[in-house]
Amino acid sequence: MGRSGSQVLIVEDSEEMLWSIANVLEKAGFSVDAVTTGKEAISMLDNKCHQTKLAIINYILPDMNGISVINQMRSNGCKAEAIGISALIDKREVFLKAGAFAFLDKPFDIRELVHLCKQALSRMDAAEGIPS
Repeated sequence: MGRSGSQVLIVEDSEEMLWSIANVLEKAGFSVDAVTTGKEAISMLDNKCHQTKLAIINYILPDMNGISVINQMRSNGCKAEAIGISALIDKREVFLKAGAFAFLDKPFDIRELVHLCKQALSRMDAAEGIPS
């Protein structure tokens, strides 16, 4: 849809992890925004809700957890898909209950993340094709 590929927001407190994910996704053809706090994520989603199709959200953030980010984005009316990531393996259930499309345990295979991003985005495209 967008000239520069589908818009993905990465929310990750580790800058090293953030930039490695962003780099791989950009090479895969996605347009990427990257932030390190929940507050920045919510602000970005408020401003770019219609452009952002997918948010990759870490559970542990400096100011809130990833579930709070998903809940806030939903209550603000943002329909972007979400993929949860965490080194805490017991977070899969809470992310899926909060409406995340998928969850990956850290460390994960970056190719698996790219594959999940493509799946989530094709689901978003399909949903947008349905008249509301």
